Amino acid sequence: MDSAITAVCAVGGLLIGDGLEVVVQRNGDRAPFDRPWWRCPSCAAAATGLGLVPLARSWSRARGCPACGQPVAQAWRPLALAVVTAAVLGGFGWRLGAQPVLAAFAVFGTGLVAVSAVDLEHYRIPNRILYPTLFSTAALLVVASAVDDRWGSLARAAIAGAIAFAGFFVVHLIVPHGMGFGDVRLAGLIGMGTGWLGLGHAFVAFMAAFLLGAAIGIVVMKVTGGGRKTKVPFGPFLAAGAVIAVLWGGPLVTTFLHRPS
Repeated sequence: MDSAITAVCAVGGLLIGDGLEVVVQRNGDRAPFDRPWWRCPSCAAAATGLGLVPLARSWSRARGCPACGQPVAQAWRPLALAVVTAAVLGGFGWRLGAQPVLAAFAVFGTGLVAVSAVDLEHYRIPNRILYPTLFSTAALLVVASAVDDRWGSLARAAIAGAIAFAGFFVVHLIVPHGMGFGDVRLAGLIGMGTGWLGLGHAFVAFMAAFLLGAAIGIVVMKVTGGGRKTKVPFGPFLAAGAVIAVLWGGPLVTTFLHRPS
């Protein structure tokens, strides 16, 4: 059963991730969500042929727009989003199995992938992705808590979300140019999601995020030569920390905090 759940989540992640390109591109460009969904960013011509086929559209985009001949920006991003989303949702399916809370974490993981993709390109956390993810995840956590009578988990999720939001908000007030308010809101979402699994999981999520951010940030600064002025988006590191906490938070809590997860 767990293998089947993992496979279904992974396949679903492939299809959902491919479709996330529309969400990522429109939010990144601050464009309206009007039809046609798949179109050339330059001339707005509707996609045709392979451009409409999930998991194959990246090959069509790489050849450029058939109408205007312009290269399509981020041509391979739909395929990259599909692979990453499949890995995240498949991992969550493997970790959680056929539990009611899996639906909440599927929304949670998908939202993190989309937010990270926008932040990587535009250095901002889009509210049009963050808020729907936050409210949908919260609602599904309430449903899962009611079905499995896990109100304690829901309380821990609320506590972790509030603490994460407050902690990042203080950092934002002290260093507003180093910590954007979008990261503050994202921290609240991640605290809530990982906190449902346990306060130790939330701790692991943020510790992993800061360690990854510091390590990769140093490498980027050295490679680019920009020093401390180098802009490095923190959202993807927060998302990666959350995924690590969901998948391996239990063993990490036991190992490093010397307490059962």
